[in-house]
Amino acid sequence: IKMLVGIYNDGTLAGVRVINHKETPGLGDKIDASRSDWIKQFEGLSLENPSSAKWKVKKDGGAFDQFTGATITPRAVVRAVKGSLEYFKNHREALFAINEEKS
Repeated sequence: IKMLVGIYNDGTLAGVRVINHKETPGLGDKIDASRSDWIKQFEGLSLENPSSAKWKVKKDGGAFDQFTGATITPRAVVRAVKGSLEYFKNHREALFAINEEKS
């Protein structure tokens, strides 16, 4: 699964989109915005909203829905989005310094 994750300066998600995947048609492909609105649930969220402990699918005690009959794919997406937010948090200054150097 390849995704594009947009994060605002304040650490909230602008949006998440899957740009390429090899998930099972009719099952795991619901991560694609053209097939389902599921991926849009991340917009406006951050590491604090929901809390870090809730960045899991509901089946695992988290805040995010999984698909009927498919939990592995949503787990992977939730984990990757959370990882992107953590990377941003841990490297924010360096990421913005790169942009300032190019200006």
